Amino acid sequence: MLTLGKIDHIHIRVADLKVALDWYGRVLGMGIDTRYHPIQEDHGVTMLANPSGSVRLALGEEAGTGNVPGTVAFSVGGQDFLAWIDSLAGQRVRDNKGETIARDSVRDHGFFCSLSFVDPFGNPFEIVSYDHTWLAAKLKLNGRSAH
Repeated sequence: MLTLGKIDHIHIRVADLKVALDWYGRVLGMGIDTRYHPIQEDHGVTMLANPSGSVRLALGEEAGTGNVPGTVAFSVGGQDFLAWIDSLAGQRVRDNKGETIARDSVRDHGFFCSLSFVDPFGNPFEIVSYDHTWLAAKLKLNGRSAH
């Protein structure tokens, strides 16, 4: 049976990034995680972390945020990441565009890989692995970012 390693990060939509950065810093003691800086502009998120790096939130600025669910991202090792792809594909799980998950659904973020999907109610989830070099070779990513 497949298992999830841990929650890697949670995506949270905010109406005003500047206000959110101030609030999360002041109230929760979280600051910008500079390791994610190269992908922040491309993906429209700002990754925050607590001082130990054990809690991460991906803030995305989006006007009109309301009862829109945030994405919960789980972290797994490389072997488990491949097994999750195959399991989700075998169960015909879909991404947010309605396409069935497959190996070409993997996104290459340069130092980690991710796979996004939704439950039957549209709640978004993501599985990530930081075994990037190994996965990039196995999946023949060569820097490509699917979807």
